[in-house]
Order: sequence, then structure tokens, then C-alpha cells
Amino acid sequence: MRSRETRDSFPVVRRRKKFEHEWILEAFVQHPTFFTRRMFGGLAAYLFERQMLLLVEPTKSGRWKWHGVLVCTDYKHHASIQAQFPALKPHEILRKWLFIDSTHEDFDSTMEAVAKSVASNDPRFGIFPKGPKPRRRRGTGVRLFLRD
Repeated sequence: MRSRETRDSFPVVRRRKKFEHEWILEAFVQHPTFFTRRMFGGLAAYLFERQMLLLVEPTKSGRWKWHGVLVCTDYKHHASIQAQFPALKPHEILRKWLFIDSTHEDFDSTMEAVAKSVASNDPRFGIFPKGPKPRRRRGTGVRLFLRD
């Protein structure tokens, strides 16, 4: 991807949107496998090769009004995670993940504890991201040539 240039040929630096609750990710910053990526207008956090959290805020377009954190997990772990962190509930649309709204009275304490569990590589947290779908190449099929 090429960067846009100004008249003076200096690259234009795009500012990344700052999310209100990025403080949650501070528990992961020093880990060598930690990185973030934009997803659904939110900020996905990856650690130990798994997508762990998705910070979400209302979109400018109004497509959704979520404001909080989606905790990436599998259905089979919901009960044990919710027993430990009762403020987490299945998200109303993305039901496979747990969610806590930023207005919840236990938001800060819950997310501090969740971040600690995630940082300790608790296997209940995280999903392995699916790789990109292989592209189908044109003209790679088998061709038969008949000779007379």
C-alpha cells in the first residue's frame, strides 16, 4: 500500500483512533506476541496467537452503538468465565463472545481481572483467527488438448 504524499514529498501520517479503554491493553504491551488490529470499527487485541479482546465504541455512521469490550471465547467456556466474572454477558448480536458495557458499575474491576487472566494465558480466553480464504486462481484448471 502506498502512502499519500504532500507537495514536499513527505509521507502523510494518519493518526490512529485512540480508544477510551486502551488502558486495558497495558497488561499485554510488554509481551512479544501482543499486537492490535482494527476490526468492525473497534480495536482487536491479540496475544499468544489468539484474538483475545475487542474494544468497541459507537461508530460515526451509527451502525452500532456498542461501547465496551467484547471478550473472545468459545461457548463451552461461557459458564466458567461468567462464574468468575459475573458482569460479562453474551453479546446481544455476537452471542459467541461475552460483553461488558462501559457503563456497567463493575467495568473497571472486571476488565482489570480479565486482562490479568488473559495475560497469564488462561486457555478459556481467545480464539484462533481464521486465515484468509485461499484465492481461486483463474485459468488453473486442467485443460485437455485433443489432437487429430
